[in-house]
Amino acid sequence: MNVSRRHLLQFGAAAAALPLIGPPEKAAVARQAVPFGLDQVTLRPSVFTEKRDRMLAYARAYPADRILSNFRAAAGLDTRGAQPPGGWDDATGNLRGHYSGHFLSMLAQAWAGTGEQVFKTKLDTIVAGLKECQDAWNARVGQPGSGGSAPTWTSDGLTLTGDGQYVGLPDATIDGLTRLTITVRLRLTERRTWARIFDFGTGTSVNMFLTADDGTGPRFAITTGGSGGEQRIAGTTPLPVGQWVDLAVTLDGAVGTLYVNGAVAGRNTAMTLSPANLGAPKNNWIGRSQYGDAYLAATIGEFHVYDRVVTPAFSGNVAAYRFEETSGTAVHDSSGRAWDAAVVTGQGGAPGPSHAGFLAAYPETQFIQLEQYVTYPAIWAPYYTCHKIMRGLLDAHTLAGNATALTVARGMGEWVHSRLGHLPRAQLDRMWALYIAGEYGGMNEVMADLHALTGDVTFLDTARCFDNTALLADTAAGVDSLDGRHANQHIPQFLGYLRLFEESGETRYRTAAANFFDMVVQHRTYAHGGTGQGEIFRQRDVIAGSIVNTTNAETCAAYNMIKVARGLFFHAPDARYMDYYEKTLVNQILASRRDADSADDPLVTYMVPVGPGVRRGYGNIGTCCGGTGLENHTKYQDSIYFRSAADDTLYVNLFIPSTLRWVSRGLTITQTGDYPRSDVSTLSVTGSGRFDLRVRVPSWARATFTLTLNGSPQTTSIGPDGYAVIARTWQSGDRVEIRFPFRLRVEAALDSPSLQSLLYGPVALIAKSTRTDTLPITGDPVTGATPGSRPMTFTVGGVPFEPFYQADTAAYHAYFRRT
Repeated sequence: MNVSRRHLLQFGAAAAALPLIGPPEKAAVARQAVPFGLDQVTLRPSVFTEKRDRMLAYARAYPADRILSNFRAAAGLDTRGAQPPGGWDDATGNLRGHYSGHFLSMLAQAWAGTGEQVFKTKLDTIVAGLKECQDAWNARVGQPGSGGSAPTWTSDGLTLTGDGQYVGLPDATIDGLTRLTITVRLRLTERRTWARIFDFGTGTSVNMFLTADDGTGPRFAITTGGSGGEQRIAGTTPLPVGQWVDLAVTLDGAVGTLYVNGAVAGRNTAMTLSPANLGAPKNNWIGRSQYGDAYLAATIGEFHVYDRVVTPAFSGNVAAYRFEETSGTAVHDSSGRAWDAAVVTGQGGAPGPSHAGFLAAYPETQFIQLEQYVTYPAIWAPYYTCHKIMRGLLDAHTLAGNATALTVARGMGEWVHSRLGHLPRAQLDRMWALYIAGEYGGMNEVMADLHALTGDVTFLDTARCFDNTALLADTAAGVDSLDGRHANQHIPQFLGYLRLFEESGETRYRTAAANFFDMVVQHRTYAHGGTGQGEIFRQRDVIAGSIVNTTNAETCAAYNMIKVARGLFFHAPDARYMDYYEKTLVNQILASRRDADSADDPLVTYMVPVGPGVRRGYGNIGTCCGGTGLENHTKYQDSIYFRSAADDTLYVNLFIPSTLRWVSRGLTITQTGDYPRSDVSTLSVTGSGRFDLRVRVPSWARATFTLTLNGSPQTTSIGPDGYAVIARTWQSGDRVEIRFPFRLRVEAALDSPSLQSLLYGPVALIAKSTRTDTLPITGDPVTGATPGSRPMTFTVGGVPFEPFYQADTAAYHAYFRRT
């Protein structure tokens, strides 16, 4: 077999790769099925390479210094003039640093999959930069912090520095108001995505805010039901930086209007909420967000609140701040009500970390506050961000051979143990039960991986610190208590439990993961493989009842659920795990990357909604789904083929065109076709040797699935694992044709059988329609469908149906009502 030097080098570098190559032999429980390295499987042209190549272009172009900016700033190092990525990973966001970890994983996967030096060079640069930051933190261990900086007053007003300064407004500023005008005069120092000009609320569920920039322009919103319930007024033009701008928001019955420099920038004529609906909010701020977004960096000249709709030509009659002070923290109210505000000066210079090894894009403060049970949004999932950084570093080590990355990750692991190893179980349980604040991603997974890579049992003990005791016990016992839990806060925990099972041999961890998988997949999954509404698991077997317009099926949840399916398959090879993997990959994951090119935006989804007449939103730099989206499209080859632990069986799980280099057997397997746009695939063998070929028989093709060997039809016997087997001694030139005929079929919602989706083979089809009520289809859509003018398209009742994976922003329906 001809193996290139690049593939030999990559195979050597990745030979120890834990998540993708498999656990080392010393693991307590060996895997029955073992994945091949990303470097051993090369994708051939298909829809998967089309999506991947667009993400690779982004990976090539995005500057390493931007990925390092927040880390360098936090460690007191020169940022080299680079701006941070933005979004949740802005200069002051409480989740900053997480996107950098995902970016590292993307680069490691891109290098392993393509061998392009640009990815390895950028990865090595980022790892070296993170090591410099960790060294800087190590030099400050135990050092005291400094106080916040004093307010900056000028003849123009108050300059908010953006480093934690904001203005606190009196508790009752907007209480009971049914009509409203707020005016503000400001000059932006920096345009920060989601930085708040003002924000009144009680947290992320109940609030009213004006952001200077939502990625497009200013946006006003008011909600009593979280982000999914926001009533919005959006501008379409970015606010200028360095220029004075006059902004105003008015609420008058059903009409809300946003003004910029006296001109209407946006209007909503269907408003039903007013400040009176917010109750008595006490988080009333200029320059700070309920969500922990970046602080506002701007000079504030005036801020007025009125209890009516006015032409702003006089002082606010509720509150009026002219920012004419010259010193101090008090801001005088000139409305006559004496409702003075106060400048909060920020935290100042943070103390050094408590232990060597600390690395983050912010000080240790959030971790300390979590141990004191501080809730979201005051803190935002510090161990979640820690996990993303450690996962990226371990991927850089195992997939790209970077030894420094393991050194940095090991230091972080030792620091984590120093914080958690001595805490009582009751305290840990209370921490992990906190909504979002206690979210820790897959920290138990990376700690188990560190144990496997280093042999240090301390890391396995630390992995157990992340046991979420109540949920772990419920799922191990088969008790479904998922209703109301944040989906992606909990899914990655089960990836860690699977690794703990492998490293410790404790079967309760695997049992819990297997039961959890069934609770989600069989009882809470939409037709495209996604799950959750508003990021939350809803009631068991409630599908139709959980569908809303825009907030179903968070992409992060799909990213992690297919990882759970993959991890379960390793220890119980069964087609049902790969049936789910295929469903989610071909539909939600493929659809999550827009079919357009961009070198400065990942163009991935946050939600992939299933409501009537919904549209997908693409972009998401700095969000959680923006981060997992970087990884989704650079590892399509990771589960096409597995081998048995004895190296005598090849599992063909997916029909993605690809070439497998089975290095240990001296074999090359080439799979050709155009899946999922075609229902036939061909395997060609180069090399010789005896092995069992096990081909997954999709659940949707059981009745019509066929195998042909060198032109001769084979008797297809489907085993209890859902795989068809050909056992023989293989020779170069052997060819296996796999046919899995696509047929139209419907999938009904569990709680409303007349609400259905149309599928063609593995591909969910969406109705292209702009109507916003549920689409009615009369009669049987399977027998009533006629082929469209393009492959994979159909028309039913005059409505065009197209593949879900076609990724644009057109309106669609994933479900219809059969009448």
